[in-house]
Order: sequence, then structure tokens, then C-alpha cells
Amino acid sequence: MFRIPLISKITHGLQNYLNKLDNQNITELPLGIKSGLTKYLTHDEELLFTLRDFRAIYKAPRWIDSNTLFNSWFILTNKRIIIAKNSSSFKRFRDIPHNKISQIDYETGLLESRLIIHSPRTVDIIEFIGEAKKHSEGLDHKIHKTKEEAISDTVFCSRCESKMPKGSQFCSECGEKIGEA
Repeated sequence: MFRIPLISKITHGLQNYLNKLDNQNITELPLGIKSGLTKYLTHDEELLFTLRDFRAIYKAPRWIDSNTLFNSWFILTNKRIIIAKNSSSFKRFRDIPHNKISQIDYETGLLESRLIIHSPRTVDIIEFIGEAKKHSEGLDHKIHKTKEEAISDTVFCSRCESKMPKGSQFCSECGEKIGEA
């Protein structure tokens, strides 16, 4: 007699939990991640766009360093792209500064869309499915625009042509003093 109501309560509770997961806002960061991210951002960095993704794939120069993270957050700021774990607090998986991005591709399929970000010796593939796919449309253009604005805040080394923030005194790649020929 007691088993049927207990099973019913467990089933009902599980169904409520699954419905809650389905109805979570995929564009609004959870409170724990948002507060941790706020502390992580620099004073002149603005949060521009957030979207929960299905899978983030990091293809590193060495295969052993490559990794895949499911159900993470795609975070676009005016300085970089951050991939964060979907957890109760902010846990960074990847940081991709705009000035390191060499190419952005956007592919869309029947069930998912993919954002492919190329930076020196690495490739990041972020996949969006379901409702997130709709929100990711035009994301490549948004990143291009943000990247162009970020690049206007950079200078180039006269020796190796590396990009670095305005106000840098030395090149972070070759050590050349900025402003000297």
C-alpha cells in the first residue's frame, strides 16, 4: 500500500526536476556563475552575450591537451570569449582573447549549429542544439564586430607583427620595445 504513493511521489518529483531543466533560461547565466564571472572580468570588460551550448570542443596543439565539455556556457565579452562549465559556481574551461582569433566559421545543420573559432595552433568548436540553435544565429557576425572593436584597442609589433594591448611597452612575443623600429 505504501509503495504506490511513494513511487508516485518519486516519479512526480523526478518529472518536476526534468521539466525545470528543460525550462531553464538558456541565455541568462545562473546566479552562481554570474557572480563568479563578474569577479573574473577586468574593470573595462563588458558582458555582451551569453548562451548555454551543447558541447564545447577544444582542439589543442597537442592531442593530449584537447578536451570536450558538454552543457557549458558560451560567454562573449568585449575582450574575449569564455567557455564556462555549467555548475553552481564560475569554472572557466576556455578563454579565447579576440586579438588571438584568426578565423570564425559558422555552420548550421538540421539539428545543430556550430561556431568554429581558429586561433594560433588551436581550434574551438562550440555546438548549439534545440532552442540554443535559434539564439546562435548571427553569432559569428556579432563576434566579428566585437573583435574589430577590440582590435582597435591594440598595437602591432614592428618586428614580428604580433598584436598586443595599446600602452604595452614591449612585445610579449619577441621582446621588441614598442614604438622603436
